[in-house]
Amino acid sequence: MAFTELLESARTWAAANLPVAVGAFVAVAVLLFLGLNAAFRRRGPLDPEKLATANANAVTGERALNWEPAGQSYADRRGAVRREGQPVRVLLASTTFRNGACDGYVIDRSTGGLKIASQSALAPGSTLQVRAVDAPDTVGFVTLIVRSCRKTDDHYELGCEFEKTPPWNVLLLFG
Repeated sequence: MAFTELLESARTWAAANLPVAVGAFVAVAVLLFLGLNAAFRRRGPLDPEKLATANANAVTGERALNWEPAGQSYADRRGAVRREGQPVRVLLASTTFRNGACDGYVIDRSTGGLKIASQSALAPGSTLQVRAVDAPDTVGFVTLIVRSCRKTDDHYELGCEFEKTPPWNVLLLFG
């Protein structure tokens, strides 16, 4: 009889305090899940005999001997897709330039950086300030880090990464 009375009093209390009862139930369920998950993830120390057996059972033969990891091209390593478009004239500023500034053109762009055609070369790792020539006066320079510099026919192509990704309205100014 005591158990049924206890059960009945718990039911009336839960009905009177529904939010507290639901919160307590959810908390117990979460703690139970986390405890069971941690218990199943625990593993003992590695047994060298089991490792040797696993290595002996590994796939052998011609297929295993001729396996090579898939080559990863430069395009696959990019975090953002580059897109080409009409060249956009930009003003470049760096301490390595003779006059402190020079002109260039954005050849392609992404949310991660810009490829700029310039008459001047810059060493990879150096910083560069860039601003679209047609940008309003309220828009300042954007800082870039030069990642690559390649000589083409009559200019240098600078592969640059944004030090901090600028807002979308500033990105649109580069094409």
